Amino acid sequence: MKKMNVKVVRARRKKKRATASPALLARTAGSVRRVLMRPRLVLVGALAVFILTVGTPHVAWDYECGHQMQGIGTCRAASWCAYYGIQGRRIDTPEWGQTCDFMKFIRIDWARLLER
Repeated sequence: MKKMNVKVVRARRKKKRATASPALLARTAGSVRRVLMRPRLVLVGALAVFILTVGTPHVAWDYECGHQMQGIGTCRAASWCAYYGIQGRRIDTPEWGQTCDFMKFIRIDWARLLER
């Protein structure tokens, strides 16, 4: 048998990364891609962030008018508004001359929750 001489004509060298930042960027991009492939996880996370920052929905039910009313629905300034929602009954005092909102997002009262 004849001996064959094998010669590499065009070999590419593996490039070494100069710093750690591209590796960190690639790792972060991979993590973000994996999280975005799970829409339920994204939805639950967004809902948790919304509840922690904005609050939970409450509907106005009771109010006390700050002046004497003349007929049904003529209250132009409320003394207090009672909202009912996920956190139970919450009393809110609007600014002078303001009425109660129909629906309001109220922040979580951590002191009241940790008290129980």
